[in-house]
Amino acid sequence: MVSLREIRRRINSIRTTQKITEAMQRVSSAKLQKAQSALGYILPYEERLHYMLLTFIHEERYLYEHGYPRGMRTLRQTPFAIARPINYVSIIFIASDTGLCGSYNANMEKKLLEVLDEYAGLPRENITLYPVGMKMLKVAEKTGCKICGQFINLMAHPDYRTCESLSRKLGIGYIRGKVDKAELIFYHFKNMAVQILQRDTFLPFQSEMVKSSNPSFGRQLKGKQGIIIPQEYPLKELDPEYYEGYIIEPSRQELIDHLLPKVLRFHLYRAVLDANASEHAARTIAMKAASENAEDLIRDLTLQYNKSRQQAITNEILDIVGGTMK
Repeated sequence: MVSLREIRRRINSIRTTQKITEAMQRVSSAKLQKAQSALGYILPYEERLHYMLLTFIHEERYLYEHGYPRGMRTLRQTPFAIARPINYVSIIFIASDTGLCGSYNANMEKKLLEVLDEYAGLPRENITLYPVGMKMLKVAEKTGCKICGQFINLMAHPDYRTCESLSRKLGIGYIRGKVDKAELIFYHFKNMAVQILQRDTFLPFQSEMVKSSNPSFGRQLKGKQGIIIPQEYPLKELDPEYYEGYIIEPSRQELIDHLLPKVLRFHLYRAVLDANASEHAARTIAMKAASENAEDLIRDLTLQYNKSRQQAITNEILDIVGGTMK
């Protein structure tokens, strides 16, 4: 039988651990609110960029089918949208710097290995991994693929300039033929209890992926001053005969050439903010569950302690009474 001292030591140890998990829960909850605010600020702007780009692409298709007005020329195809045979692949996968966040990192590792299995026909040296988060760097080192580890600190301090640098690096590699396809794997923050593991094609750009890569596409987004999207007209499915007819300066080609890279940069930045919010949500839930489990253990051990103590007192009384009878 376990001694009373040992039970008391276990209770004190679990109470100490419970204080740590409760503190981590409060810290993660505060960080989650900050991450949600950052995501809420960037999402309407990024959503609007996506919708503008989708509108221009739709109008270009409309003009191609119905004829261009006098003086208007067809747009040359952007190099970021030209698909080609896949020989070189880049994979950006975003997870946490630390643990204690449930299955957050484990699911990301499992997903990465599944994606690598799909590219089993390619030599591992043709696959470049961009791990975001220290935990993912350790996972990447086991795969045998090329690793670009200069962006691992991005999760600790989500920064648009770093995302811009990574997006530009991938874009240049795609134009020069060093990257044939770039994929983005991250957690989408749906709510406090649900984080969805999402896989997007980053390059080549696919207009059909605009809505699927934006879980919020098609709903009204509200900012500090009220509804931000839509602004001029309701956000809706674009009718095949729909044609807005924007007046653009200096030219449609220059606008598309500047708009598409910007959309890609903000898509990556939103993914990082999404993953950051998901991490803090997962850790908040994990630490809450740990605190509740600690409370259950303390309750069970306290009951066991009281029973053992009562049994010990009863045995002492019986010994005393037995000695008196003699």
